[in-house]
Amino acid sequence: MVKVGIINYNVGNLGSLINAFRRVDSEPIIINEPSELMSVDAVVLPGVGSFDAAMSRLGRFRDDLSKVRGSVPMLGICLGLQVMFEGSDEGSLSGLSWYLGRVSRLGGPRVPHIGWDLVRSVRPCEILDGNGYFYFMHSYAVINPGNDLPYSGITRYGDGNILSVLCDKRSMTFGVQFHPEKSGKRQGLEVLRHFIGFVRK
Repeated sequence: MVKVGIINYNVGNLGSLINAFRRVDSEPIIINEPSELMSVDAVVLPGVGSFDAAMSRLGRFRDDLSKVRGSVPMLGICLGLQVMFEGSDEGSLSGLSWYLGRVSRLGGPRVPHIGWDLVRSVRPCEILDGNGYFYFMHSYAVINPGNDLPYSGITRYGDGNILSVLCDKRSMTFGVQFHPEKSGKRQGLEVLRHFIGFVRK
């Protein structure tokens, strides 16, 4: 069974995410120390909360995450996707800087953006089955991503496009701005199931 390491940096409740991974035939393991990254088959960066709070706790994982990236598949969820970028307008700390660009406050009709919304598939991706509706809960995002970024899904909100699915097969790094664990069996769990399928390859 695939061992999925969920990094615990005290941002958000991990219970629903743990249950979701169990439902897709994987073994979720809470990662509290960087050394534990070597004992899992995949790594998940979860998170609901502020960018700086996440990075202040994630900082001690930074070097080890960079070492295993490219050999261990990774999935960032919501804030876990955002910390992969250089920084956020929400705070002052640097992100992991795996991808160029910054996270900005949404300019949509309502902030935070909470509820179901359409993710439009713009490029093929191993974890996404075309267009679909997913559950969002956030105030910040990567907005109007450039073509240099390996994204495969966008969501229209206000006057801009949110990067809603990042798909970097070369470095085995994926990210979603929505919450798959809150997005139902047909759509949300399929994303996690496809991620586990990618790990098994």
